[in-house]
Amino acid sequence: MGAGKKAQSFIVSFHVEGTEAEAPKFSQPIRLGTEGKVYYFEILPTITDKDIAWFYPFVSKDGRSFGAAFKMRPGSVRSLQAVTMKKQGKLLGIRIADAPLSAVMIDRPIDDGVIVVWDGLGQKHLQMFKQRFPHVEDLQKARNVNAVQ
Repeated sequence: MGAGKKAQSFIVSFHVEGTEAEAPKFSQPIRLGTEGKVYYFEILPTITDKDIAWFYPFVSKDGRSFGAAFKMRPGSVRSLQAVTMKKQGKLLGIRIADAPLSAVMIDRPIDDGVIVVWDGLGQKHLQMFKQRFPHVEDLQKARNVNAVQ
């Protein structure tokens, strides 16, 4: 927070892996994995709710939870591509309201603008997403209606 501005809370935010040297001002420690290894993630998010164009939920492989794909808005697609090109080999932390932070390895540039959370989400998360973002099927229905008119 700076200059009297309110901190904004996000349902979804993505944070690039930082370093211990940047803590506590620019990164924070997070324990991940079964061993609880400490990783550092940048405090300022790379991607937030405002960057998301739509979402697509699915049942995860474990059959007990859900995952979701998030498609970025056009301007954010380019930003995401640049970050993932520059930060290959680093982790991308995924913070979703009321869920533990998860992370994926950045192994290539993401040039299609889609980030996938593979599992760990519940019905309450899908409801939150539905209130904030269009579902991809709703967008397709709207396009079909407009095409007919």
